[in-house]
Amino acid sequence: MAKTSELCAAVWEAPDWLPRFRRQEYPQAFQEYQKRFAPLYAQAVEETEGDLTALEGLANDILDELEAGWKRRRFWNRTAVRVEEKQVIVSYLSPMLLELPDPLCGRLAGMLRQGWADRWPKDAYQITTFEVLQKGFRNSILGIELPDKFLDPTRDR
Repeated sequence: MAKTSELCAAVWEAPDWLPRFRRQEYPQAFQEYQKRFAPLYAQAVEETEGDLTALEGLANDILDELEAGWKRRRFWNRTAVRVEEKQVIVSYLSPMLLELPDPLCGRLAGMLRQGWADRWPKDAYQITTFEVLQKGFRNSILGIELPDKFLDPTRDR
């Protein structure tokens, strides 16, 4: 079975992934994230053998490990680390789990979200797919919204 610490590495490596959450870089970063962490999560979910109680236990173990990591930090840095790690969960981990072929992986994403909301209700988050996140990026320069026709590299000007 994959160790919880190996699964949590998908969240702990936030400084590697968050700077790449930009319109142009996100698709490539997401593919690299999937390539690295999808097999670990797929294996961990498979090892629950479809037992929803075991799947919920896996979600709780991941959240316990994340919380323990925050407690090991200096108290003035804990909140910032938690915010970054939550951003990775929303931007990378949850969409990856939703895209895995096993529907139990999507259930794990939902259980992580619900477990987070139960533990930290003022800091709850929602989950969505990669496509929805990718479409959410604004096409703008210096805050001025640009129509898509100006960003199509194949279009004659």
